[in-house]
Amino acid sequence: MKALRSLRQLLEIRNLRADNLSRSLSEARADVERAREGETKASEALDIAANRAAGNPVVDALRKDGVLSAAELQDALMRQSVLRSHEADAGISLEQRKATRLATQERAEQAAADFSRAQKAVLRTEFSLEAAEKLTPRTGVGQDH
Repeated sequence: MKALRSLRQLLEIRNLRADNLSRSLSEARADVERAREGETKASEALDIAANRAAGNPVVDALRKDGVLSAAELQDALMRQSVLRSHEADAGISLEQRKATRLATQERAEQAAADFSRAQKAVLRTEFSLEAAEKLTPRTGVGQDH
């Protein structure tokens, strides 16, 4: 009986561990989805910034008016510089989001592997418990005296 009690306790512990890992796996998968969404938004922001920076306000102004003052030229160059800076920042943000998503995916894969191992441990314990229960009534193995 003591052996059966120990196996039941072990089964309970392993079931709790599997439940915890199941929750961790669900959370990790949700984190991956959020990271994907963040990466998509960062990619869209980069596209917007790149499109804005692609326009050349100096050339546009020259086409319209034909002549630019020094102040207008300086202003146009400053705007272009700011737009290029925004594009660079958006590129850095996208790379950071990609790295975050990859790390999150790795954690989710590890959680899935841990959960799988925990499920297998539960099954092994259940089989051991069933075998011990079958042996106990017939042979008296594991009974306390």
